[in-house]
Amino acid sequence: MLYVVATPIGNLEDMTFRAVRTLGEVDLIAAEDTRRTAKLLSHYKISRPMVSLRAHNEHRETPKLVARMAAGAAVALVSDAGTPGISDPGTRLVRATRDAGIRVVPIPGPSAVVAALSASGYPADRFRFLGFPPATGHARTEWFRALTRESETLVFFEAPHRIERSLADLTKCLVNRPYTCVRELSKVHESLVDRPMSDAVIPSIGEFTIVIGPAQAVPESEEALAGAIDMVDYLTNKQFIDTSVALDRAATAFGVTERTLRKRHKLARYRREP
Repeated sequence: MLYVVATPIGNLEDMTFRAVRTLGEVDLIAAEDTRRTAKLLSHYKISRPMVSLRAHNEHRETPKLVARMAAGAAVALVSDAGTPGISDPGTRLVRATRDAGIRVVPIPGPSAVVAALSASGYPADRFRFLGFPPATGHARTEWFRALTRESETLVFFEAPHRIERSLADLTKCLVNRPYTCVRELSKVHESLVDRPMSDAVIPSIGEFTIVIGPAQAVPESEEALAGAIDMVDYLTNKQFIDTSVALDRAATAFGVTERTLRKRHKLARYRREP
C-alpha cells in the first residue's frame, strides 16, 4: 500500500493525527528530503526507515518502491511541505503504484494553495493552479502574458530570488486585477499583501504563494477599442508582427478582451477594403 501523506507547510502543529499515526506504522518513508523529514519525525518521536525520492531520482527509485510494495511493504510518500505531487515529486510513483494494482491512500492535510485561497478573499468556487512560472526566457514572458486571457481566480508559487521580478510582471500584465502575495504561510513571519491597494515592501525571503483575483467584467470603451485597433495595425503593418501576437499585446495594453478586439479589428479591416 502507498500512503500519500500531506505534511506541514511551516507550522509543525498542522500535522494531522492520522498522518502522525500513518508515518509511525509504515515500513518505509519515501521523502523528498530525508534531512528535512527527519526533523519532522523527530518532533513527533517517530523512528522509521527512509529513502530519498527527489525529482531527479524518482524515475530510478519508483520501480524499487513498487517492487517492495508488491512484496507486502507499506510505504508513505512525503514531500518537503504540503501534499506530494502538487509542484512536488511523487506523481510518477503514484501512477506506477496504481498501474501495478496496488492501493493508493491519500492522507489529506496542509496545502499552500488552499490556505492562500482561503485567506485571500477572492472567489474560490472556480480557480486554476499554475505551479511555478518558467525561470527565464521567452517561455516566462509568454507565461505571464497568458494570464491576461484567464478570467477565473489564479494561484501560483514563486521562488524568493524571482519574486520581485514576478510581482513587477504581474503589475504590468494585469493592470486592472488585484492580487495577493502570501509569504511564509503558517510560519512566524507570515504576511499577506494586497496589490495594487498596498505598496508595502515584501522581503524577498521565504516561500511565496500568489493569488490573483478574477477578472472583473467592465465595459470596453469605444476609445480603448479604437486605440487597440490602431496598435494592431501598427504592429502588423510596420513591425511585421503576427496578427495573433499583435491582438494579444494590444488587448493587454488597452484593457480590452482579445475576443472583442479580434471581431472589431476584422470588421474595421473589412470596411477599409474596397
